[in-house]
Amino acid sequence: MPKLLAGILLLCAITIFACPPKGKVCRIKPGRVCWEGIHGVAVLGFDGPYGEIVRSHVYDRLCQVLYFTPKDTTRIRALCKVSFGKLEEREFLKAIKDLEADAAITGHVTLDLCDIHGSDELEVKEGTGYYKKAKNAYGQWVDEEIKRTVIRAVPYVIRKASLTNVYKMFDLKAKGVISLGRLTEVYEEKFGGDKEYAPSSHRLSDLPASDRTVDELSARVATRLVAKLSRMKLARVVELDKGENRLVKQGVASAKGGQWEEAIKIWKEVIQDEPENHAAYYDLGVAHEGLGDMENLEIARDLYKRAASFSENKLYTDGIVRVDCAIMQGHNK
Repeated sequence: MPKLLAGILLLCAITIFACPPKGKVCRIKPGRVCWEGIHGVAVLGFDGPYGEIVRSHVYDRLCQVLYFTPKDTTRIRALCKVSFGKLEEREFLKAIKDLEADAAITGHVTLDLCDIHGSDELEVKEGTGYYKKAKNAYGQWVDEEIKRTVIRAVPYVIRKASLTNVYKMFDLKAKGVISLGRLTEVYEEKFGGDKEYAPSSHRLSDLPASDRTVDELSARVATRLVAKLSRMKLARVVELDKGENRLVKQGVASAKGGQWEEAIKIWKEVIQDEPENHAAYYDLGVAHEGLGDMENLEIARDLYKRAASFSENKLYTDGIVRVDCAIMQGHNK
């Protein structure tokens, strides 16, 4: 009897702590996330002076991904002011109830940008005002100005920028944060100075407006964010091939830990050393399929076919069929 009573009390305690009170928010463990059921994603506002630029790129990028259907909330008055800091408030949950979305995404964007001005002392050729006779490329005699070498201070600008987005993805059904992280993109380029006269270099006149640099960094961050979410979803429904190679297995472990960029690097190195390693081709295909856009789906299909040409494996044929269906779906949009 005492054991039965203890068991009942333990069960009650688990129920109380496992189920948060109505209206409250919990942090859902990755293992409990049902990524298969997440399709519609409400793209909310992003905090910060440059948040709207990042939000716009995230929405555009999601539109290219077949695994998600983005929902624009900028025209919904009750949601247009909801962003990173207000995502878990009851008012937000009430306002978004009627929107056909399974999850919502938002973020907080910060930017650090500065231009460093200076000059390099360079040897340059300048005209003297005197001329001599010389043959041109066609063998014709022409007047050619005599030039001299002088030391001149050539101005330059070094642009340094860093854009960071702390993002949050929220499961609207389970009322929990399912993905939270930070992505940073950096920019550093020199314009002018010793690059002014070098071939294929940045002249000072090539220095872009600061908003172009911000837009470039925002697009990069958005691409990485959507790629991360797409691959997280795909990894829940698609099995990776560990193969026999130690490095391939290391890449699989990195991918399962969310380090897809590291995994891709490893698999590419394996293919370079072992051009017929079917597992590496297949896993690399999964990485491309995870991006979800048409271009990467076609790359994934080619990689799956390459893997299948070296080994008969149901994983590979399933991958080909799955990607073919996704491509067909994309063409029918």
